Amino acid sequence: MIYIKLIENNEIDIKKTIFKNLKNRLRSKFIKIKEEKIDDKTVLTINDSDKRTLEKLSKYIDKNCITRVCLTNNLLKNKEFIDFMKNKNVKICDGKWLFKFLIPKVVEYICKCKKENLNYQEVSFLCDEISDVLVYNIRELSLKIKVLNIITNNEKKFKKIEKELYEQNGTILNINNNYKKSLQKSDIIFNFDFKEEEINKYNLPKKTCIINLSNEINIDSKSFEGININYFEIIMPRKYLKNSIYFNGFDNSILYESYIYKNTNPQNIKKEIDLDNVNINFLYGINSKIRKSEYTKLCKIKN
Repeated sequence: MIYIKLIENNEIDIKKTIFKNLKNRLRSKFIKIKEEKIDDKTVLTINDSDKRTLEKLSKYIDKNCITRVCLTNNLLKNKEFIDFMKNKNVKICDGKWLFKFLIPKVVEYICKCKKENLNYQEVSFLCDEISDVLVYNIRELSLKIKVLNIITNNEKKFKKIEKELYEQNGTILNINNNYKKSLQKSDIIFNFDFKEEEINKYNLPKKTCIINLSNEINIDSKSFEGININYFEIIMPRKYLKNSIYFNGFDNSILYESYIYKNTNPQNIKKEIDLDNVNINFLYGINSKIRKSEYTKLCKIKN
């Protein structure tokens, strides 16, 4: 994992004013990549993303066998740079890996905003592929949620977890794929891997929260009055703040993901998140932050 930041023009101008001799000014102009070590992290600073810079960066990636990077916000918006990274087969941290581990906290946040009891929510998962993190979330929520649904085209893959939950704590996991009825009573819907075209085939509840964990999704239904969520915001844990000056320009959620990312049991990730006391600060729609007051519009009277 390396960190790459693109200096904004105003940052370059400020730095130029503090250079005291011609040698430093020339050095700033011609050195395309600056490497720094911040604790155990490697930070590369670039002044631009032109062809010459990308050529040097390509050599650096190959030489150091880089497979994953964390980028500043301005680079994440740079299509040419993103395409360059994809062509190098380098994975880019985007917060989506972390988002999946925060599902129980997302449910708690939404219920708190709606001022509704978490135990009486009906939660659905849209997923065709089964994974450790999905199973972990189903198990976690089954301890607090009475009604859980799996909407899938591959019912057989989920029979094992269905049997396990029922035998362990009597939780009924409804598995089906009825376009008209599957989601009609869902208060919260987590979309793991359904594409936009697939989601829009379903009759969606008029007032529900849809949380897209992989890609941004637009809802076509004109009757939909719910909340369509595509991203999240956390507050950076205190222990990581000491080096925050070196990571200015990075998204906090993506930055935290890069700090804890590892291939391990989901329980280990959960433990680390809990020790860091990470919680949802805000959720985002396609264009902006969702005000907490908007969730109260989704409240339903429970018997």
